[in-house]
Amino acid sequence: MRLVALLFACLLITSLALTPALAQEEGEYLHIKEMSLRFDGDDATATIYFDLDLFGDLYVFAFGSRHLEPELVKVFSDFDDIHVGEIGREKAVISLNNVSQKSDELYLFNEKELGLNVDDLTVIYPSGPSKSLSNVHVIPNLFYEFN
Repeated sequence: MRLVALLFACLLITSLALTPALAQEEGEYLHIKEMSLRFDGDDATATIYFDLDLFGDLYVFAFGSRHLEPELVKVFSDFDDIHVGEIGREKAVISLNNVSQKSDELYLFNEKELGLNVDDLTVIYPSGPSKSLSNVHVIPNLFYEFN
């Protein structure tokens, strides 16, 4: 029993000592590699593929991937109506509602800032074609037709 208590104490002291070294600026433990943004009428679905650093990976291992939700919501802080559908260790699916306005035959999406940088963003329009952007911190103004 003493051995277990001693081991636990050593692990606790080590983790407390390493936490400041491992913890980086807010959001830096989450790195967004790819994001696809699929439009459907005035709504969109964001599928995010991300990496976690060692601290983030240990955090998810200890507390579960659902605890990443606040950090993922911060990515879309410029959006009004967000619903986190699924979160895994490397992927999340988020519904963004009422992001575009209909104008005649087109939908208009106004530029939105993202809370973190995205390495590769793929915008998928309802009619099928897509547009790829690299190193994105802002989703630009877009317009598209809805079938």
